Amino acid sequence: MAGGMAGGMTGGIVRAGAAICAVVAFTMSALAGPQARATPLTPALWVVEDADSRIYLFGTIHMRGAGAPWGGEAAQAALAEAGEVWTELEIDPAKDAATGTLLVRFGMDPARRLSEAVDPARAPALSEALRAAGVPPATADRMRPWFAGLTIAMAPLLQAGYDPSSGVDTQIDAAAETAGKRMRWFETAEEQLSFLAGTSHEVALQMLYEALDEVAQGPQLMQAIEAAWEAGDDARLEEVLIKDVRTRYPELYDTLLKHRNQRWAEVLAREMAGSGIDFVAVGAAHLLGDDSVQAFLAGKGFHSRRIAP
Repeated sequence: MAGGMAGGMTGGIVRAGAAICAVVAFTMSALAGPQARATPLTPALWVVEDADSRIYLFGTIHMRGAGAPWGGEAAQAALAEAGEVWTELEIDPAKDAATGTLLVRFGMDPARRLSEAVDPARAPALSEALRAAGVPPATADRMRPWFAGLTIAMAPLLQAGYDPSSGVDTQIDAAAETAGKRMRWFETAEEQLSFLAGTSHEVALQMLYEALDEVAQGPQLMQAIEAAWEAGDDARLEEVLIKDVRTRYPELYDTLLKHRNQRWAEVLAREMAGSGIDFVAVGAAHLLGDDSVQAFLAGKGFHSRRIAP
């Protein structure tokens, strides 16, 4: 389920779908991707450690162009060192059909038509945007506002070649499984979708309207996210990924970032009580700002150290 150059809710929707909430990105189909960049990757990598435990924290982006690499040398070495690898949710193509069923459950409303929920003046633009996204009219009219907004905002990204199957998380999962790592995850697909579905009706409508107004900015936003991520520019990533959502949509920010980061930090603090080396790959937004996973770990006495770039 991404502010500076991001602007309004195309930014917020893209952030939610492509940089904050993994399940939506993982379950949307995509076209062939943009070409991978030739410049070396230096995405940020953090470590938390004590006498017998080490946890690497690596921020990801959930959609990339086909063939785009997932990380630089430091991250690859950290993954090779780890015995356990964490992602936001289980990445299993065999379960995509079940996740699609969940999208219908959380994203569709059999009791209320979307055309009845929106401002009548918005209806023509909404119908055209969903048609352009490939959604049949009968299906479109049963979408909940948050799901319609997300679909509208994600369509140009998919058409521009951003591919969930090339996302950083997916590539890490594949590399870790090939290397025989133990795979673990923080949430289920149902939990992740419930976070988006739990957004208030008023906020969901606002998100939808801004997605309609600013959908064309989506690919530019993703380019900005990619460039900042590849350079390990956390200040720029925080500006693009967090600032707008935190200021304009505090409810969404708390639900998709702050509260989840707090819960994940509790899980990782328990991991630190044991021993071994873990590699944690979660959306980059979760490792930025005052409410980051690192900040909540610090509150529990575990201080993070940045080791790359």
